[in-house]
Amino acid sequence: MAADGIDIDAVLDGWRVTGADRVDPLRFHRIAALHRRASARDGAARQALDATLVALVDAYARVLERRSRDARDATPTRSALGTLVDGMAARTDMSPADAAYPELPAVDDFRTLWSTLRTGSQIRRSLAEVPTGAGPLNSAALAHRSLTLMGGLSPDYLRQFLAYVDTLSWLETLQDAGVLTGKETAPPVGAKPRAKPRARKRG
Repeated sequence: MAADGIDIDAVLDGWRVTGADRVDPLRFHRIAALHRRASARDGAARQALDATLVALVDAYARVLERRSRDARDATPTRSALGTLVDGMAARTDMSPADAAYPELPAVDDFRTLWSTLRTGSQIRRSLAEVPTGAGPLNSAALAHRSLTLMGGLSPDYLRQFLAYVDTLSWLETLQDAGVLTGKETAPPVGAKPRAKPRARKRG
């Protein structure tokens, strides 16, 4: 029903959909009841009810507008300190990989240079371990030729292979020392027990 150019049905339905009917349920219920009552009237009685209905709808619309404005004004604005705290909290929630400082290109270049130098040193050491006049089936000579061939075909693979060998050698050393098992290596047979330090006499 339209009252003074206002589609009351559309207004009330819109408020129901948006939940505006729950802002002031008693007032909204009064408007809806008056709307149903006016729909059943004609003539002067209906005109009087329509005038009252339009006034009530207009007043309810002003209430909704005021509530909306108050809600916007009540929204807290983050201060500079609050923004800083939020940023710190966000960094705390980041994973260690994300929070890590970005690696400098110079560090990567140095790591590559050091790996290349170490690879060359290990190849030269393998050559020094080859006995003079060693035959083609000598294990040291075979190892040196394999490393040389591997370095010619794929230097990166050779560096990874030598790093793997170094890791195995390091683990073997720790195993022999009893570090991995939690037991120290027994002293050699015939070794004298370590003498206990003598207590100093007080003067």
